[in-house]
Amino acid sequence: MKRLATIAGLLAACTLTAFAQVQEDDSIYFEPETIVNESGAQNIRLALGLSFPLNFPDIPSLFESDGTQLNIGGMGNLGYHRFIAKDIALGFDISFGFNATIGEHILSYTPILFSATWQPTWKKLEFPISLNVGFAWESYNNDNYFPGLVIKPEAGVHYRFNQDWSAGIEFSYLFMPQFCELYGTGKNYYGQFATISAVARYYF
Repeated sequence: MKRLATIAGLLAACTLTAFAQVQEDDSIYFEPETIVNESGAQNIRLALGLSFPLNFPDIPSLFESDGTQLNIGGMGNLGYHRFIAKDIALGFDISFGFNATIGEHILSYTPILFSATWQPTWKKLEFPISLNVGFAWESYNNDNYFPGLVIKPEAGVHYRFNQDWSAGIEFSYLFMPQFCELYGTGKNYYGQFATISAVARYYF
């Protein structure tokens, strides 16, 4: 009987040890309900989206049919961002965009932007609000313009799947003026675009 009691005690101890080990293993994979980015957190950002011309080359051209009005185009983006404080990040993005005209010419542009982002969170939802400023190489109908000023305010919503990944949608207003009169090469243009992008971010 004593031997049975000893065996039963050993089995109970082994069971409790195994249960504790399982609980410990489960905690390794537990994801918090709210993920907070602290200073030093970094992410790589990949975005693909559509570019909607609001006016090109100027507002009166919206009411003309001379072949200069742009069609909907596309834009891709790759960026790096680092949090310098809770909810505040700095970084840079390199993009490529294009739009075709009714006359079948192509406007292409390669913005290089420096960004400041404020990103409040609620549980696993992130709300990045950014101001991007930089310059771009712009090309249209064999005419090149560099450096072109670029200003791009942006906002979006993301879902944070885990500590490493988030995905969401972002909207931006893209302002790309060309001060051609300053260089004596023609009249000034004030290109304006609205963009919508699907975005994935990898945190490390």
